[in-house]
Amino acid sequence: MSQENVELVRHATEDFLRRDLDALVNAYDPEVHWSDLQHAPDAPPDVHGIEAVRRVWEDWLDSFPDLRADIAEYIDCGDTVVCAIHWHGSGRESGVHIDQHTFDCFEVRGGVIRRVTLGYSRREDALEAATAER
Repeated sequence: MSQENVELVRHATEDFLRRDLDALVNAYDPEVHWSDLQHAPDAPPDVHGIEAVRRVWEDWLDSFPDLRADIAEYIDCGDTVVCAIHWHGSGRESGVHIDQHTFDCFEVRGGVIRRVTLGYSRREDALEAATAER
């Protein structure tokens, strides 16, 4: 099952990079819990429900129209997939450039993403959190 979880997260990432939010929401539980440890600009640190998460995605893509998330690695941790991600892009209005490496955790249950925790700075911390969630 865990390889299926990796593929689900990989496809969700591809949908995000294509800006296909309609397809992307299908990978998520309607009651998804979304946490951003780094508190992205203008985004709440915790969001519940797919519609609220979708608004966060829309805000990110509006604020950073060239936002990219290059995935260096998908790490299979059973029910959780850890992604080593390089985020980069420039702010539409501010011109501020972001260039950040993070480790993000995607917990999968019942074939959908149920919990996301973004923004671990260290691989070890993300792996510890992923294995603790079991």
